Amino acid sequence: MGEIEEIVHIVPLGHEVDRAVKPFERYKANKVYILAVTETFGKYSEEMVEKQKYYVSKVTDKLRSLGIKVEHKVVDMFNMLELLRNISRIIVEEKGKGNRVYINISSSGRLASAAATLAAMAHKVKAYYVSAERYSESFEDKMEHGLSICSEKPKIQVIETFPLQLPEEDGIKVLVKLCKEKRGMKTTEIAEYLGYEGVEGFEGCAPWRKVPREKRFNYLMKLNKRILAKLEEDGYIKRERRGRYNIIKITTGGVYIAHISGQL
Repeated sequence: MGEIEEIVHIVPLGHEVDRAVKPFERYKANKVYILAVTETFGKYSEEMVEKQKYYVSKVTDKLRSLGIKVEHKVVDMFNMLELLRNISRIIVEEKGKGNRVYINISSSGRLASAAATLAAMAHKVKAYYVSAERYSESFEDKMEHGLSICSEKPKIQVIETFPLQLPEEDGIKVLVKLCKEKRGMKTTEIAEYLGYEGVEGFEGCAPWRKVPREKRFNYLMKLNKRILAKLEEDGYIKRERRGRYNIIKITTGGVYIAHISGQL
């Protein structure tokens, strides 16, 4: 018998309580990931961080009282790439375990909502929005409910998304490598990397210095036709000619794809 599928939610959290907790008073979940700014990252005030820690603690206590496992991830919630990287990584790991993943796009700010929606589209998981009945006006309401006050049975809308088409797996590997290296790479370096990774069709490319000269051209043609040409056409890489070498550089769009891939 295989493992039983678990229900996992990702909750990017700002100064909200009801919007993060109310759905679980009606719907079952096994585990919730809370993403929040609970350290300064060297640029945010201690006061802001302490306030966020309060909401993380309150939401965590309420979820655990409902019998839900909670895991907190420290994330720079004002950095789109970091949001994409962390959300996507969780999705990929949990889907890899055979679990069902949902993302709350209403429990934090607009940037986190945008990142969560993009990640949901890229990895084909459900995003949902919890409607507020009214907004907190007093300090006491903000401490108890967060910025939004929800009814006992709030309206929860599943957001219909269209698939965000990512490059094929080999292309993702190249983009992730370029992103990690933070420099342009020769085509021969990329071919060698794919060889070390055991990518089908490139097994004989590593180390490159041992590849027979008569085979090198075929490997580079395969790399160009199968991977690099597609990435360049989609705007994820650009080429620069340096002497007799082609240097492959990642574009801003490619950096976003690397972060949303779940492999960083």
